[in-house]
Amino acid sequence: MRKILFSISLTILLLIGGVHVRAQEAARAKIISVNADSFPEITALLDIYGPDGKFLSNVDATNIMVLEDGQAIPITALNEQEIGAQIVVAINPSPPMDTQDAFGISRYDQMLDVLRFWAEKRPLQPQDKLSLVSTAGPLLVNASPSEWHNSFVSYQPNARTSVPSLQSLSFAIDLLEGESNAQQGMKRSILFITSHLPDQSSVDTLEALTERANLLNTQINVWMLDSEEYFPHFSTNALKSMALQSGGDYFAFSGVETLPNPETYFSHLRHLYTFTYQSRLATAGTHRVSAKVQFGETNILSEDHSFSVDIQAPNAFLLSPPAHLVRQAPDDDPYNTEALAPTEESIEFLIEFPDGHSRPIQRATLFVDEEKVAEITSPPFEKFIWDISNYSASGEHSIQIEVEDSLGLTRMSLGVPLTLTVIQPPTGILAFFGRNGSLLTLGVVAFAGLFLVAILLVGGRRSLQRFIERRKEKTASHDPLTQPIPLAEEGENKKGLLKGFVRQPKLAKALAYLTRLDSNNEAVTGKPIPLTDEEMSLGADPVKVTFVLDDPSISPKHAKISQNEEGEFLLYDQDSVAGTWVNFEKINGEGKILAHGDLIHFGLLRYKFDLNKPPVSREPMIRVEEGLG
Repeated sequence: MRKILFSISLTILLLIGGVHVRAQEAARAKIISVNADSFPEITALLDIYGPDGKFLSNVDATNIMVLEDGQAIPITALNEQEIGAQIVVAINPSPPMDTQDAFGISRYDQMLDVLRFWAEKRPLQPQDKLSLVSTAGPLLVNASPSEWHNSFVSYQPNARTSVPSLQSLSFAIDLLEGESNAQQGMKRSILFITSHLPDQSSVDTLEALTERANLLNTQINVWMLDSEEYFPHFSTNALKSMALQSGGDYFAFSGVETLPNPETYFSHLRHLYTFTYQSRLATAGTHRVSAKVQFGETNILSEDHSFSVDIQAPNAFLLSPPAHLVRQAPDDDPYNTEALAPTEESIEFLIEFPDGHSRPIQRATLFVDEEKVAEITSPPFEKFIWDISNYSASGEHSIQIEVEDSLGLTRMSLGVPLTLTVIQPPTGILAFFGRNGSLLTLGVVAFAGLFLVAILLVGGRRSLQRFIERRKEKTASHDPLTQPIPLAEEGENKKGLLKGFVRQPKLAKALAYLTRLDSNNEAVTGKPIPLTDEEMSLGADPVKVTFVLDDPSISPKHAKISQNEEGEFLLYDQDSVAGTWVNFEKINGEGKILAHGDLIHFGLLRYKFDLNKPPVSREPMIRVEEGLG
């Protein structure tokens, strides 16, 4: 019933309006594609058509609002551009096309002149893709206007003997269905040139072809070349219906009318809008976008267009992070506990976007042991300056970086371990003399001067007294009454040794020694350290240790050496900061038995352990048994 009513209405339009029928449509907008490769900037292609079905030009960016997942966002740019169109001319030759007028010119020849002139006038840009299809199949596919013109002029169908069908139209739709390399946003149109169709089965086929064309968003324009008596034919009504439903035009040509310029069908297909906007999405997945157009009295809302985007929080990576930092007093002031250096450390980092979408960074924060120690809120986001002046004790630390992008997405980097060693200046008597060396030197010099003056004064007085006493003794020596009687002294030995001679005991001889080495493992000038006691300690504090080692890397009480019951020497580390090693192996709490020739490191100092009586290495004895072999 609906088909009958539609046919009746078309017949009335034909009788009232003549042979030219154009589709009447409501204004519409359509998002063709969405490109999120430059996220958060989104680019989309948009078609806008007015009530006449033609492309609506001169729309401004202020006339369009984007709805992203329902949230209104203004667009940042709108450009109207020209692109080529895919145009297929499908010819269905039949005897009515060969009918000639009084001048001997057929309907086909008149149509040929119109299309030939149109192809000659087509500019090089924008570049259309033109195809020519006959009932035998495609004759030319996606050619330039000049190539299409030559092929179209060369095509000479035998219309007088041809049987009309819908084969060429079907081939044209097949061609567009199989097209996959067309430019994005390129629109499609078919110009179907035919005469009336002979039977009802062709009408049923038209309906199926119309549905296929609509699925491809392809408009079909129809030129029916036939005598006027077939203008109200049932097949012509079906052809008009196809043109109206696909958004195309219909024109009936008997030979006396003026064929329309084909460019009126195709010009509006070559326009397209490209718009961009800043997305506010913060989650990955599939999202919806539509366009709301307000232009004069036209108010259009496009259908939703779905697109997918990968969104991930940015990553921060430390560039060559320090594994070990050492804070100690400067070389020119080694005993200053208030001037440990360095006071700050530069931490360089790099930010990447795992989703491939670069975007502005709002904040970068440095955490040490999960506590914020530095933050950057403006470019460049390249490095932190970490204040380490408050660290006065050695320890292990973990460094992490948190970054936040313009979408509010944050991510914390993995922790990177760092060892901070703080070497405190020496304390005690040695430190006292070191810090006050200049003053003590001046004091000693002054004291020596005063002492020398005192000696000179006392010495002069005693010399005078001794001179007087010698004069008295000389005078008394000449008086016989005052001469002493010689007595044998008790305790005088036979060899005439003096009484009171004390024999000094011999020093005990060391069983082992520690010899100081330089970086080339050569002995440094100086006496080796003798190991004479059952337990001896080494370190920087002269009050706490037996032997003082003078180096910033040495702890106050660094290590100790003791002897066991078997007479072996054992080396222990006393929880020093810089550690104690034997043959480059750090010793643990159980200690290490030393062997002759072992290389020992106390912090940065290097020593060699030597026994006074090194073990004798015997050469292997090889004995050959006789009678073997």
